Parts: sequence; structure tokens; C-alpha cells
Amino acid sequence: MDRKIEELLLVLETNNSTMDSPLVDAEGYPLNTIDVYAVRHARHDLICLRNDRDELTKKIVVEMEQDSKDNEKPAVSEEKPVHRTSNEPFVRIKSVAELSPADIGGFRQGDLIIQYGTLHHGNYVDMKQLAEITQQSENKIIRVTVIRDNRPVRLELCPKKWSGAGLLGCNIVPMTGANV
Repeated sequence: MDRKIEELLLVLETNNSTMDSPLVDAEGYPLNTIDVYAVRHARHDLICLRNDRDELTKKIVVEMEQDSKDNEKPAVSEEKPVHRTSNEPFVRIKSVAELSPADIGGFRQGDLIIQYGTLHHGNYVDMKQLAEITQQSENKIIRVTVIRDNRPVRLELCPKKWSGAGLLGCNIVPMTGANV
């Protein structure tokens, strides 16, 4: 686009003309020292290209602003510090979808969750609690601690809508005899 603008400006320069210089003499006849047809078309095309470039620039600015908003770190959910009494897991990650919020947050298949926000083995009753915390924390960070390779690992998970199902993109199962 810029190259085309430069070419059109060269047409004007070659004809000793500008965007505002007259194309007719004092009596209203076309100047015989310039190619009036070429200058008029160059002016028209320049105006169109400059308008197109301005519109494109505006769109780029809007997209860049949107990208910077999308890349801002989400707010941490307002959870009080949790003092769990053990590192005993209460749920397990059965599978993690690629590029899901769970994958981005660092979840791995086989991770054993010992803390999910305010939830831990001591206050865990059922999977509904996990679902409630997840839904209440959409677009907010949940602090999660998992056991991986026999060591606790702290993760930050941000549940959000993504191209797959749910807000996490992983399958979490309760710790029962069959799922351990």
C-alpha cells in the first residue's frame, strides 16, 4: 500500500503537481504542461489509499488493544489462606485436553490434587464443591496444589471458556479405591 502511494506521488512530482495545485490555467483550459488525466487519477487513488490505510491502522490499533486486554493476568479469586492439615489427595486428574485452561495452568494427567482453592481433603465432601469453586472463579486464578512425582507442586489455574467443553478442559475424578 505504501509503495503504491509512493508511485502515485511520483506521478504528481513528474507532472510538477501536488494534491492542491491547479490543473487548468487562468482561462479554465487544461494545462498543457501536465498529464491532467494521470494527475487526476493519481490524486483520486492517493485519497482512496490514504483512507484505506487510515482504516487499516485503526483496526490494527483496536486489535492490539484487545490483545493486550486478553493477555492481562486475570484477577486472583478472593480466597482466604487455607491451612490444610495434610497432603492427602482428594481428587485425581484423569486427563487433560491440549491447550485447555488446565493444560495452560500446568495440570498433568495423573496429578493428585491436595488443594483446590479453599478445598482440601479435610473439607472435601463431593465433586459439586469443585464445580462450584470452578464456576465462581471463571476468569480468576485459583491456586491449586498437586502431588506430582511424590512432591507438592503449586499451580495457578484460570477457569475460562475455551474452544472445548467446560471451563477447565480436564477430567477430574474423586479418589476412590478404583481411581487411586
